[in-house]
Amino acid sequence: MFPGVMVDTNYRHTTVSFGEKVRVLGRVIDGLKDDLNVQQTGFVVWPAAMILSQYLVSHREQVRTGRVLEVGAGAGLPGLVAAALSQDPSGVVMTDYVEEAVDLMDMNIAETFGDDNKRPKAAIMDWDDDPSVLQEHHGTFDVIIGSDVVYWPELIESLIRTVKALLSNKLTSRFLMLYSRRNPKVDVLLFRTAQKYGLDSTELSLEQNKVYHAVLKHPVYIEDTDMFHLYEFRHSHK
Repeated sequence: MFPGVMVDTNYRHTTVSFGEKVRVLGRVIDGLKDDLNVQQTGFVVWPAAMILSQYLVSHREQVRTGRVLEVGAGAGLPGLVAAALSQDPSGVVMTDYVEEAVDLMDMNIAETFGDDNKRPKAAIMDWDDDPSVLQEHHGTFDVIIGSDVVYWPELIESLIRTVKALLSNKLTSRFLMLYSRRNPKVDVLLFRTAQKYGLDSTELSLEQNKVYHAVLKHPVYIEDTDMFHLYEFRHSHK
């Protein structure tokens, strides 16, 4: 997909809590570093991941049972939160195409779950590869999650094709994507591609999402209230 990346592995430890019951530990690169470069962006916990994680906490019934896949996971916060909410954390698989990101997720899994045999898994996955390779090892998934995963328009089709292949055929199966809107042309391409692969889309409200409102108060986002959107994609049964 892209050439290998060189990553500054001077991570800082952090703890992220959502109320009293959901607390995950991990290591990330500081997103406010003056010298942060594009190769390091996947190793930062960005607002989209925080907003999606809060949605999962508020709708924990969606990930309490069943299998969960995180795509383009980076540091893996939403996947860690899904695992913390699940009755069976081992049913959660967090993926990225960058080996260093998978190594980081492994560290974050160990920090949060220790040596628990039922802890979630991290795996390498390139959307341009045949998704049956991941399916052979982990099966299909009832919920797929992703945040900030359509930054590059040329990757939309491979993402949607992968989601279509790995999303189970249950009526309740869904792909939850927290989308940072940057380019209207990407919006059109995203939904057109979803329709092409037989996925219906619905926008979900973020009005009750505490993290979403907190993010919008930040000086970086206060004038861009149309930045963050949460979409749900399901198999079309028409």
